[in-house]
Amino acid sequence: MKRIFIVVFVLAILSSAAQSGSSTEQMQLMIKMMTLKNSLIGKDSATLSTLLADDVTYGHTNGMIQTKAQLIRDVVSGVQDYKSIEPLDMNIRIYENTGVVTMNSDVNMINQGKPLTFKMFVTLVWIKNKDDWKLVARQSVKL
Repeated sequence: MKRIFIVVFVLAILSSAAQSGSSTEQMQLMIKMMTLKNSLIGKDSATLSTLLADDVTYGHTNGMIQTKAQLIRDVVSGVQDYKSIEPLDMNIRIYENTGVVTMNSDVNMINQGKPLTFKMFVTLVWIKNKDDWKLVARQSVKL
């Protein structure tokens, strides 16, 4: 059932992008965003490692900034246990080899053993290098 939802969600995003005349790069970033979401929820360290630039700064609503190693460690160990991440109103802008994604998001997680549910606004910066997109910066604020 979960896989069907993911496929339908990706197809809806791709259909929306095609109707608005979005570029191939925007569609690539939509897929990267879905992969990032699934990797965080699924605690997939290998995929997270391929998505994140080595020098990524990953900022949270509480002001904490994590490195690539810190984020992967905390996600895999369950310190940051994402249960659901629901993106809303995603906007993707492309500037040469840079993609800027902004969106609202509903998050349900357990952070350091404490359940949290909140809405946030997120900005993610992706850089395209050698035909692959890497996340170099993320910052979020609670709504």
